Amino acid sequence: MDNKEIKEFAWNAMGGHWLYGALVLLLFLAVVMGISVPQLFMEEGSALYYAWEIICTPFTWVLWIGLIACYLDIALKIKPSYARLFWGYRSIGYFLKIIATEILQYLMLLLWFLLLIVPGIMKSYSYTMTELILVEHPEYTPLQAITASKEMMYGHRWEFFCLQARFWAWWLLSTFTLGIACLWLYPYYLTAKSKFYLELKEHAEARA
Repeated sequence: MDNKEIKEFAWNAMGGHWLYGALVLLLFLAVVMGISVPQLFMEEGSALYYAWEIICTPFTWVLWIGLIACYLDIALKIKPSYARLFWGYRSIGYFLKIIATEILQYLMLLLWFLLLIVPGIMKSYSYTMTELILVEHPEYTPLQAITASKEMMYGHRWEFFCLQARFWAWWLLSTFTLGIACLWLYPYYLTAKSKFYLELKEHAEARA
């Protein structure tokens, strides 16, 4: 399946789920902004301000995994659920695993970017499926999820870049709606990314 077909699949998969896609994204944004409200009453730049930001960041990471799971379900043609957004909080072990995965991924990318910009960008594409893999394989360790993404994306980074490029015009046009169109565009994009992941997984299983 080429990128054009992946986009068409995602568009058709979103049929009947456009409202859900927008509302679950709004719910995600509402929760993220909600936990950031206390910072409005803190002195910017203070130790307390940064401490609260450090506390909030892991919760945002875990919620982000849930958002990805919501659109993966659409790509899998599974009945979507708002509860799926909070799936990362289902156990303390999985919660901590998500946080450890994100920290490890950021540290690895930081090391690559410190070397050179281009290798860092290439590695960011290599690791881009890590969260999707962790959704489907909660038993994986952080390093296993990152390594699986790297192996899956080997030889396919340019293809994924081209898929992203197909959305550039849409992102540009969304600026004329003051970002409101992103409530539908972002779910569409994440569903397309999920389908790209599923295609890579299918090819990997066929080769095994």
